[in-house]
Amino acid sequence: MEETHKFTWKELIVVASMLFGMYFGASNLTFPVQIGQQSGSAFFSSIIGFIITGTILPLLGVAAIAVTRTHGVYELAQPIGKTYAMIFTVMLYIFIGPAFATPRTATVPFEFGIATHVSAASAPMWLFIYSACFFAAVILLSLNRNKVVDYVGRYLNPAFITMVVILIVIAVFRPMGTTAGRAVTGVWRNGSVGNGIIQGYQTMDALASVEFGIVVITAIKAFGVKKEGTVAKLTVKAGIIAASAMAIIYAGLAYVGATSLGHFKIAGDGGIALGQITQYFFGNAGVYILAIMATITCMTTAVGVTTSFATAFSTMFPRFSYRTYVVVVAVLSFGVSNFGFETIINAAVPFLMFIYPLCITLILLSLASPLFHRARIVYIWTTVFTFVPAVVDGLNAAPVVIAKSAFVQSLTGFESKYMPFFAQGFAWITPAIIGFIIGIAIYTVKRVRANDESAVSESDWS
Repeated sequence: MEETHKFTWKELIVVASMLFGMYFGASNLTFPVQIGQQSGSAFFSSIIGFIITGTILPLLGVAAIAVTRTHGVYELAQPIGKTYAMIFTVMLYIFIGPAFATPRTATVPFEFGIATHVSAASAPMWLFIYSACFFAAVILLSLNRNKVVDYVGRYLNPAFITMVVILIVIAVFRPMGTTAGRAVTGVWRNGSVGNGIIQGYQTMDALASVEFGIVVITAIKAFGVKKEGTVAKLTVKAGIIAASAMAIIYAGLAYVGATSLGHFKIAGDGGIALGQITQYFFGNAGVYILAIMATITCMTTAVGVTTSFATAFSTMFPRFSYRTYVVVVAVLSFGVSNFGFETIINAAVPFLMFIYPLCITLILLSLASPLFHRARIVYIWTTVFTFVPAVVDGLNAAPVVIAKSAFVQSLTGFESKYMPFFAQGFAWITPAIIGFIIGIAIYTVKRVRANDESAVSESDWS
């Protein structure tokens, strides 16, 4: 097939910018700032870990869709089994939808735009009012999707990011303090890179990447590119550009957070810290402008997730209409958002500790699948060996009443004794590798037997 269009650098930048916009929401601002404050002088190694799961893994997720030429996570996971693929897809949509990610689109701009300017006693009331208005607008926009959302995404998101970049540049040239000698607090004292990797789970970008991939591929094909190989290469190139930009901003924000300790104490969460830092450099006017821009950009993210959720679920479960799913997602997200940013973050940890290993192995298996012809046996053995320690890691990160129960303690005691990297939250890595090796061995034996039988059959005919 001959190409009908030669892809230009300008078009590549347009696609990369679109991918960046899909990934980078206001919540992506708060985690690096919080990491910078908490890790102090270890901010650089901490943010390296964060970048691994916050940018590199999402890039690999998009590449996996391109390599396998699938249309989303359901098709990507089908070699493991259709039932598993369905359950995994539903879980992903719930996690990046009403359970965790979508509620944060309201709580993040509230945290650094309003929470720092009202009393602690009245904050819940203001959050209720703010989130009610926010998700009412999300429902209206999702039910009547028009060019307003696309217009905002195209023009306001770049303006929002530009303001963030200006904040970083000013903080670099006029820092509030120095990172030298800053105390490394809590878990960051033991394995800053590993903890940064775990914190990167909170972006949930890797979970979303296996759905975003097809959007990027469709955008590239819309420019007239037809060859699947060329589409895959351009998808990866666009992903590298977007991931590089995100990594630079993450590193800058972590530096801003670390140097802010020269003027502020460690904040309760990254949203509050970002509000304090913005006020320091730009005054109240800057905080309000950033909060308004963040509200609107977060709303476009919420609309995008809500419409994707409603479209997918109305297709998978057509008993209810698209409009019904839109309202359900928005109402649930509104309810969850009123638990507050920090509560949502803490509640997400055990679920992310469980699902991320399964997502990581699925992405890596998909990328490597041409080597073993996407053989189902390799997928199954790797996933089974990953699943069990992932469950235990999730239980270990659960609330104390669960994590300290006798049953869970017996499981975690076994893993801590026999599984490498348990303390860092990566007990699943060694079993996953073992499962992959077993799967490859079985696949290889079957291939050899099939080739031998084919050779014997040919000799009989001759």
